[in-house]
Amino acid sequence: MPDQERSVAYRAALGETPKRVGPADAFHGAQETVLAGRKLDMVTLAAELGVGRATLYRWVGDRDQLLAEVLTANVLGVIDYATANARGTGKRFLQDGVGRFLQVLADSDAVRAFLANEGAAGVLMVTAPRGPVRPKLVARVAEVIEEEARAGRYRPPATPEQLADGLVSMAERFLHHGGDPTLNPDPATARLMIRLLLREDT
Repeated sequence: MPDQERSVAYRAALGETPKRVGPADAFHGAQETVLAGRKLDMVTLAAELGVGRATLYRWVGDRDQLLAEVLTANVLGVIDYATANARGTGKRFLQDGVGRFLQVLADSDAVRAFLANEGAAGVLMVTAPRGPVRPKLVARVAEVIEEEARAGRYRPPATPEQLADGLVSMAERFLHHGGDPTLNPDPATARLMIRLLLREDT
């Protein structure tokens, strides 16, 4: 019997009621690890949850699957934050939202730690066109653009999906450069690129 399962059995023998944990706890534990800038380790996570490694893998799949789910949730959360705080409507709203999103990436210690911990494999996990993360990000950005267009507040110069793909590609520069903001476009250049991508159809 693994040590952590033996510990649970021991507590049960003493009459203690162990806290029930499940897949959601595994996800949140992994998310806290990544946001804290630590490398995700499945053995450590299983021990923290008080379950065996086989149980953890049954819940969440392998390490890459869990890490991809955490990254997707984190970045979608940044998109939601940026859109919730963006000012204006239509083109101005989209430009401000994308600017806020890029600023969060540039300022994020967690992003830099993730890239330091995972290296090229981490970049590929996030940026692969048919990988577990990028298609979901493009789809979410396209939804935001489509909402503004459907409401009549924005006239996109291309399809929402094409614009979203270009915006996500620009954000990926922060990953390919190791998250170092000094190797990315200065704020004025970034704003210019955003304006060019989101210019309205005339």
